[in-house]
Amino acid sequence: MAAFAERDQAAAEVLYERFASRVYGLGVVMLGTDAAAQDLVQDTFVKLWRSADRFDEARGRLDTWVLLVARSLAIDALRRRVLEARTAETTGPVRDVSAEPGPDEVAETEDLAARARRAMASLSDGQRAALELAYFGGKTSAEVAELEGIPLGTAKTRIRTALLKLREVLEEQREL
Repeated sequence: MAAFAERDQAAAEVLYERFASRVYGLGVVMLGTDAAAQDLVQDTFVKLWRSADRFDEARGRLDTWVLLVARSLAIDALRRRVLEARTAETTGPVRDVSAEPGPDEVAETEDLAARARRAMASLSDGQRAALELAYFGGKTSAEVAELEGIPLGTAKTRIRTALLKLREVLEEQREL
């Protein structure tokens, strides 16, 4: 990480290879489309590049920091979607532009949604609940532990294990 903060391209490549697929998987699950997930990967690494000097190993692990940056950016993207939808509702539809997605978009979205549902179905009930609370509900690990009535360490383990399992399943599905 120190080399990455000093703008070492080899370090950037290593960091990208290590985390890009995990960030992409998180993007597919949270944002629902391949394009949005790809944008999340790019945005995440740009933000990591700009704020690399802020990483403090004493405060936590690198993978946790990278995924928190990605999660925050994904939540921002979801909030922008809501804001754009509200703005569109108040201003009315734009003329000459179809509000309906094209057949390619529909097929891609349905395929990604099906892949995400299959990946989520591969999780245990405890992992799925913890992940949904943390990533879709915006809850902290401590809040997940309290809501689920489990120790904090168990909540963290369930969330991390669920993310790893999602990554594995989504990568397997992409290869098919």
